[in-house]
Amino acid sequence: MIQLFANLSSEQANICSLVLSSANIVHRVRKDKDGWAVWVEEHSYDVAYRTMMNYFNENSQERWPEAPEEASKGYDNRFVEALFAAVFLLVWHLAFDFSGAHESVVRKFGAAAGDIMSGDVYRATTALMIHADAAHLIGNMVGIVVFGTAVAAETGWGFGWLMVLVSGIAGNLLNAVLHETGHLSIGASTAVFGALGILAGYQVIRRFRSKGKRFAALAPLACGLALLGFIGSGENVDIMAHLFGFITGIGLGGIYAVFIRIPLNNFIQAGALFLVIFIIFLSWVWGAA
Repeated sequence: MIQLFANLSSEQANICSLVLSSANIVHRVRKDKDGWAVWVEEHSYDVAYRTMMNYFNENSQERWPEAPEEASKGYDNRFVEALFAAVFLLVWHLAFDFSGAHESVVRKFGAAAGDIMSGDVYRATTALMIHADAAHLIGNMVGIVVFGTAVAAETGWGFGWLMVLVSGIAGNLLNAVLHETGHLSIGASTAVFGALGILAGYQVIRRFRSKGKRFAALAPLACGLALLGFIGSGENVDIMAHLFGFITGIGLGGIYAVFIRIPLNNFIQAGALFLVIFIIFLSWVWGAA
């Protein structure tokens, strides 16, 4: 579901519920920290908003905000988090580079297909934080900020990053299964394309539910495939890892859109973020041991 109004008094929330119910519009009212909020199905948003505006105009009521203020604030916060993730990748790369251990780190922690198939599953995670050079790193930093911000803005500050990480890990594992041996992959780009896939899968399901927009529902998927072909392929680029990350992301985004109708609460978001940190920490400890 999508938020129609936020920061309402209980009386305003009751008015919304009565008006929407009289128009047979499916909705949900719930209390948050700043007051009451009204949620409607994505495909009903425009009709619900027009219905409420007509009611206010006819009854000489003050117009309510067109969009919740928290929406823009939330996106800004997600950008800061994505920027932090990008800086984390930078610090990790500089630490290996300045210590002169880059080559040994690639050998021990890169996503070597043969080693992963032999049981070193931790490499599917650690490889996401290793980059070949500055150009490789910068490209992935930009990607994680752009697509990571968008994913977290839609799915939350913890659960979104968990899905991005899982898509990257799954992409590396599937790539190892494909090659079996004699193949090495490094870089966060598998997770970056996983984030792109999450957005595509999420938008496809949302648009498919809207009446009259089912053909247009394929547009996000087409755009994602175009970006995959444009920036995810080329010389010395592991196109299959990118593709597997993208496909996994589509599945995760679609599942989220189907089964999770409202944003998850802060407790679940915090648990998901803790799991992200734990998986990364455990993977590096496992490899070092």
